[in-house]
Amino acid sequence: MRIAREPIHHAEESLRCLHLALPAFEGDLHRHGHVELTWIERGQGLRWVGDSVAPFFDGDLVLVGSETPHLWATRGAQSPQGCAATVLQFPADWLQRSGLPELRAVAPLLTQAVPAVEVLGPTRHEVLALLARLPGATAQRRVAVFIEVLGCLMAGASDLRLLSAPLHGADTTAVPGGPNSQRIDRVLSWIEAHLAEELSVERGAAVAHVSPAAFGRFFRREVGKSFTAYVNDARCGWAALRLVQGREPIAQIAQACGFPTLSNFSEQFRRRHGVAARDFRAGRVESIQAHLAGEQGGQVAGRGVAAR
Repeated sequence: MRIAREPIHHAEESLRCLHLALPAFEGDLHRHGHVELTWIERGQGLRWVGDSVAPFFDGDLVLVGSETPHLWATRGAQSPQGCAATVLQFPADWLQRSGLPELRAVAPLLTQAVPAVEVLGPTRHEVLALLARLPGATAQRRVAVFIEVLGCLMAGASDLRLLSAPLHGADTTAVPGGPNSQRIDRVLSWIEAHLAEELSVERGAAVAHVSPAAFGRFFRREVGKSFTAYVNDARCGWAALRLVQGREPIAQIAQACGFPTLSNFSEQFRRRHGVAARDFRAGRVESIQAHLAGEQGGQVAGRGVAAR
């Protein structure tokens, strides 16, 4: 198993616009040479982007850099209406191709130096309002909206939160598809597929085809954090999602998400989220309810999209 490489072809247009309506978001971790802006209109689950694993909900908006592995995977009960997303994909050198000096300031966002950022606050609402214009728009109009989106991101830099450190550690010369890239792709995909199981260094080393003694150094060099830290990040993200989605006992969630003891889960969860699991559940549910209530009257909330 390895991270899939997605081919992207849009020879007649400078950017690719997808409107997805699906029963669920499924698939494998994948990467491509394009930069991608993904808006989850409906759906909730786990978001895997680079070395970041976190729950996502309706309205999630993330800019994913070139060659950054990513996946939005639905988990738990979904809306009867299914899941929906709007995705913009464009070459990392789009700005150079456009030749527009007015957009030069946004260039760092569209390079591999920024693997992924989450768009929050007022900037997120502004961008979502722009993306809602895309269904049915002409190719020329889509480019105009895209330029407006870039302008919003430039103006709202304080609302952009870095999600992921660059993979391949400090080695900026790593070639996508090279031996180390293929090894770490296999390991990350294996973790995603077997998160509830025992994930030992020995098993990870076997997946990567390196010795257990070398695996720890290899993983930290390629991902930027230890194997154990990455696995605990992913498990805590999954647990956070389950805390919000249902009323399972916390001890049951901890066991289902691969933690050996409740005390270990509590320590790891508080370290990552800053609060106890019980307090996270109460606060997050209130936050989601307030968010949904605030958006029900807006132009973006409730908007459906047709598969294309």
